[in-house]
Amino acid sequence: MDIWQQLAESESVRRLQVAFAGATGLPLTLLPASEEVGGPLPSAFCVEGCMGLRSGQLCQGMLLNAERDASRACRAIQFCCPTGLTKVLMPVMIDGRHVGNLLAGPFCVGSLNPRRLRRLTSSLKASGLGSRAGSVKTSWSTSAVVTPEKLGAVETLLEMFAQYLAEWGQRLLLQEAGRRSPLLEKVEAQLAEPTERALSVAELAQRLHISPCYFCKLFKRQTGLTFTNYRTQVRIDGAKRLLLNPRLRVSEVAYQCGFESIPYFNRAFRRQVGCSPSEFRTRQTQSIRVKKLTNRA
Repeated sequence: MDIWQQLAESESVRRLQVAFAGATGLPLTLLPASEEVGGPLPSAFCVEGCMGLRSGQLCQGMLLNAERDASRACRAIQFCCPTGLTKVLMPVMIDGRHVGNLLAGPFCVGSLNPRRLRRLTSSLKASGLGSRAGSVKTSWSTSAVVTPEKLGAVETLLEMFAQYLAEWGQRLLLQEAGRRSPLLEKVEAQLAEPTERALSVAELAQRLHISPCYFCKLFKRQTGLTFTNYRTQVRIDGAKRLLLNPRLRVSEVAYQCGFESIPYFNRAFRRQVGCSPSEFRTRQTQSIRVKKLTNRA
């Protein structure tokens, strides 16, 4: 079972999925990344096409385009289906790899005024779905209405959910790597020793009495990660802990965790966590405040 499947099928994630729907009034679907399944995304809520004919193909195309944009930007992307209803797709990144998506919606933003209805009808006719234009009103009348303020809150919840999945996925990867890899235990012991600077691959290989080339191949084979990715992952995990200390500047956190370049630290952090270090700190601070207020209540 792959990492995404383990996450999506876990009881705690399903409870969060139900809680999201209950709190927002919107359906939430967990989808694997199209790259992971090697083709179109599995049928999700509304993706098979609520208007029949080839509407499902149009929905799939729009969904794949949104997924591509969200994966590149590492943030939530809003898009509309053929009926004009809105959906939000949030990518989930684990170890710098796009493994899955959170798909919220469909829902209404604004009203279905005559001008919008004419535009949607014209678009449906151009797509060969003119005979189904009458179902647009039905789709809008049966979908939740979301205000701009609530939409912002929905995106924030999706970002927090994606971050939770990413962190849990990272832990699963490390657990699996540790179970499979005797070499990882030796590497961790070496990295735990105090040194003035980070050990290079060549120095680690020398301490383990193997060649650098063989070390890299063996590490990848036993853990499923390159040593560079593993070390970056460990450093980012350390940075997330240090960022909870408001007295430390982001640059101080980066240097303490072994990053020699602030721009590289920011890129690596965003690639693995899905947001910048500053954004992560702000979200964690807000989350702690909410928990404190909840406990007081």
